[in-house]
Amino acid sequence: MKQTVYRGVEYEEALRVVKAQRYERAERRQFTNGASAKAVFGAGVYLVSNPLVAAQYAICHAETIGDKAAVLKQQLALPGLFCLDERYGENELRNEALQHRHGAEELERRAAGLSYEEWLEWTGDEVRAYVLACGYRGDSLSDQPGAYVLCLL
Repeated sequence: MKQTVYRGVEYEEALRVVKAQRYERAERRQFTNGASAKAVFGAGVYLVSNPLVAAQYAICHAETIGDKAAVLKQQLALPGLFCLDERYGENELRNEALQHRHGAEELERRAAGLSYEEWLEWTGDEVRAYVLACGYRGDSLSDQPGAYVLCLL
């Protein structure tokens, strides 16, 4: 089953992706203005099914480095993707993953012993391990062939 997916990036990156026909980086980013972004669920390429959401990501990325925004659109037929929606989102997945592998006391102890950044890093790794254990693909879409189409904003 094919699905249309989008990724919001800055314009210069979008040009490179279209030319190379592959994504060049994961979501962990250090921007030129000092801002940083970390993917909630570990390394990988995060795609959305809503072009307006992708546009919001694109604008955030572009504004922080002084570039224009772009949205990449792709038809994707790839089994084993983990999809989140309004019924089962980031919070539900995170809670399920942490409760599956750890008891409440252990989670409290870990939360108390880690900084906020360390907690985000650890929970992202835990969610990724959970999704992989459930049989979903964990490899990066960076190596997946496909037609990446540039949609300018």
